[in-house]
Amino acid sequence: MRAVIALSALLVATGAPAAAQAQSSPLSAIFNCQASGGKQEAGAALGAVLGGVIGNQVAKNERGLGTVVGAALGAAAGSWIGCKMQSTDQARAQTAMKTALENGETQVWSNPQTGASGRVDVVSSSYGPPVAGSSLRFAPGLQVLTTYEALPNAYVVSSTANLRAAPTTGSAIVGKLMTGEGFDALGRVPNQPWILAGRYGQAIGYVYEPLVRQANNYTVASCRVVDQTINAPGYGAATERYNACRDANGQWQVTRV
Repeated sequence: MRAVIALSALLVATGAPAAAQAQSSPLSAIFNCQASGGKQEAGAALGAVLGGVIGNQVAKNERGLGTVVGAALGAAAGSWIGCKMQSTDQARAQTAMKTALENGETQVWSNPQTGASGRVDVVSSSYGPPVAGSSLRFAPGLQVLTTYEALPNAYVVSSTANLRAAPTTGSAIVGKLMTGEGFDALGRVPNQPWILAGRYGQAIGYVYEPLVRQANNYTVASCRVVDQTINAPGYGAATERYNACRDANGQWQVTRV
């Protein structure tokens, strides 16, 4: 079962014992790795608390990322190195996460002082609920699908592309889009690299997605799936996947996948 990454949920999901939960609350103990009991045993709880504290501090100056994302970062690190991860590493990891969520591009970080490094890879993005084919207007002869994935509205053609009657290379060509030409993206064919192109609110054909690009590279998605990898000397690398969606206030809410 997926659970939103809040501090209490993290402590349960990581399997940390009750004693470790209680020991992990003092901030000084977390930073200095002085929590009593087994450090490996308490690692996940310590990581979760540390991430949450840092996330809360950053949230004061960075709208859109708060304790929830911070706790997710702590859990990813805590599940394998716990209190061994330095606070400066956590801060760099959190900055990378925020940037990746905002602009949809892979972010890489490293800390020469500790030797730790990491990256956040954007696996997929979504821009709202599915679009019903019945809600769109289609030019004659185009295949109508039941639903489409939502996309940013404005796209530009990177290389001259055919417009097809259906989302296949074998379907009829119904038009062309020239290099640099803009069009409205009415939706993406689910799980396929085809975009339904539109003009003036009407679908005019399907275009192969690798031949086009967003007109604005920094359109913020409503949800993204990201892989976070953290590597620290002596502990190896760990990767965890998260689903992050904006809530009604524009803040990212993170769920471990």
